[in-house]
Amino acid sequence: MTKAVIKKGILITFFFAVLIIATSYAYGAEKPFTISILPCTDVVMSFKKFNPLITYLREETGYDIKLVVHADSPGFEMAIMNGEIDFAFQDPHTYIKFDTLYNKDALLRSLTMEGETSQFGVLIARKDSLIRKVEDLKGKTVMFGPKQSATKWLAAKLLFEERGLDIDKDLKNYSNGGCCQDIAFNVYLKAVDAGVVCCHFLEEHPEKQQELGIDPKQIMVIAKTKLMPTRVFASRQGIDERVINKVNQALLKLDGKNPAHKKILYSAELGGFQRTEDKDYNSIRMLIDKKTIE
Repeated sequence: MTKAVIKKGILITFFFAVLIIATSYAYGAEKPFTISILPCTDVVMSFKKFNPLITYLREETGYDIKLVVHADSPGFEMAIMNGEIDFAFQDPHTYIKFDTLYNKDALLRSLTMEGETSQFGVLIARKDSLIRKVEDLKGKTVMFGPKQSATKWLAAKLLFEERGLDIDKDLKNYSNGGCCQDIAFNVYLKAVDAGVVCCHFLEEHPEKQQELGIDPKQIMVIAKTKLMPTRVFASRQGIDERVINKVNQALLKLDGKNPAHKKILYSAELGGFQRTEDKDYNSIRMLIDKKTIE
């Protein structure tokens, strides 16, 4: 074997070694894709609730996907404006607030556990109180959901306005609570006179109520909010479309009839996903334009 052939072989080996190292370094240094979820419950419970979904997405797409749960709206807003979030799962009015930052051609909407694309909130009070309608809450205390909730804040505030009550002037006090369990618990303990929870909470979570020591027979619904679109799953502008398509396809593939998928969806309190368009949220835009809603 000549020196030239040996030298050539060494160069080829060196080239492939460098290529392998470079490729390995690039892969290892690649930042994970982040999915942010605005919770209506505490951060720990949200991780537990959505971890099966994130695990599924990692396995289905092969991507390194990280779940980020922001404790409040300001934290989410700062992260999305700084480009720290790749995908966001949020209520429709939050999506609208930042719609210029998202890829509007790749939107998905969630389905309720009943397979619907809209949902509502319910105003609850104790049966042994004298509260039977919204108007009875004048001078009383009410616990709404977090301000990032379309049903428990946006629609609930509108409900009061339509019944002639200004929550800032006509209520003794109001607060923004967290998850439905906490709100129902405060109503049950008479810490507040009324509260707003998701439409499905009282019927679908009797075991959670029992864990809290709540007797559901002591709670009644006194009003329902208007229907609101379900949550929006959106990707920020600049994400490779191949990545978006793979993640979206994995979400669209979820089927409640599949036993493994059913567990994932049940944990996240979802019925699945389907495609949607930006124009489907024009009704919410009109509502926000007409009302001063934070």
